[in-house]
Amino acid sequence: MGDESLTYGVLSADEEAGTLPSNKIEKMGNSHKVIGLLDHMGFGNMGDAAIHESFMDNIKGRLPNARLIAFSQNPEDTRKRHGIESYPIRWKYPGCWAAGENVRRGRLGRTSELKALLENRCGGLYRLARYACNLVRRGKHLKRTFGVLRSLDLLVMGRRGQLCDLWWDQPYNIFKFSFLARLSNTPVFIVGVGADRLEGTSSRFFARWAVRLAAYSSFRDVESQALIRSLGVKTQTHVCPDPAYALHLRDYEIVTLSNTLRAKVGLNPMGFCDPRMWPRKDTDVYNRYLDKLARFSSWLLTKNYDLEFFTSDAGVDRYAIEDMKERLLTGVPPEVSKRITFRLVSSLQDLLFQMSTFDFVVTPKFHGVVFSHLLAKPVIALSYMPKINHLMRTVGHDQYCLDIEHFDVEALVAAFQSLVRDADDLQCLFRKTTATYQERLRAEFDSLTSKLT
Repeated sequence: MGDESLTYGVLSADEEAGTLPSNKIEKMGNSHKVIGLLDHMGFGNMGDAAIHESFMDNIKGRLPNARLIAFSQNPEDTRKRHGIESYPIRWKYPGCWAAGENVRRGRLGRTSELKALLENRCGGLYRLARYACNLVRRGKHLKRTFGVLRSLDLLVMGRRGQLCDLWWDQPYNIFKFSFLARLSNTPVFIVGVGADRLEGTSSRFFARWAVRLAAYSSFRDVESQALIRSLGVKTQTHVCPDPAYALHLRDYEIVTLSNTLRAKVGLNPMGFCDPRMWPRKDTDVYNRYLDKLARFSSWLLTKNYDLEFFTSDAGVDRYAIEDMKERLLTGVPPEVSKRITFRLVSSLQDLLFQMSTFDFVVTPKFHGVVFSHLLAKPVIALSYMPKINHLMRTVGHDQYCLDIEHFDVEALVAAFQSLVRDADDLQCLFRKTTATYQERLRAEFDSLTSKLT
């Protein structure tokens, strides 16, 4: 990521276009700010948690009197995990208003039985009524959301892949909140997001207009910025590193020196093409991927490495972890099985501690790579999206990036052997990159919060 691609500073072009309403600028001049943070989080993805923690820490560090409110896919999880008030992105979500009311009144079981009876006997009429009912619920959700947005001084949207249609309706949700925020005269900052895989016509439309409606937009890489510009967005946009790089590791318990006799490799099996979890459902591809990872794991064991299987997203990877366990532990001698650990953690604190005990990392996750950079752990990426290729290339170790679907075990073994040889150089590279990215993010957050004072 060259310096020429990074631009920071005031929103001169957007302000000249009247993007920031004057009444909101006056309101944000008060000492106490109410800031909304929107992220498609809530199901255990630690990359989401890291970005959210980064925003919270950097905003509160600069605006200590600010009140933060979250919008997420699972508000209850967000409240517990981050300790702030949270509202839903969608009308239907875990613990949503309608379901919550039924549970509190003890009617959920009876309601489900009645729905089944009506669907069996009334068919089309029931489906029509359900559609109408869902429209009403969506309307109520939009009304509630609009009311919350009106109470904000600013809405910040930040996440690695907000503008990506791999996972269903994310571009629509970003557009929806941008549009409602514009109606409520609440400025929107899109900060450090990724844009990728905008293949559908509607996804491209929603992404284009979400950025056009925002008062400020920055992307985590020049490729994301270029994709959005290719959609016809002509407003000024910026590039900054992924906000997770702004995490302060001193706030987390980590291991700085290995205390094991053997080097430990952290491996992250992902539910890639798993029909139970993945948007693209292909059992053969999923099994081939895990079989190759199992063969690589067996090779590591013969070379006297300890293995620990982990994930930064247990919601998506839990089946893959179990399937790897079945592949590796069947018929393995007890003395070998003791060198294999399967451990899923549920918090960012625990994940960073876990990864800090690794000597090497193999992961398909974008933030698995980011966390490896933060912890200075030599890492191989098994890429399933262009964003991971971009990240590895930008930092300068793309020779350790293999395609998750088409890699062969021999190539992975060769890459790992090279990784071990280059470990010291890679650690130096990652420490330097992390320091540079953190400095750029400090400038980004300073610039953004200066607009609120």
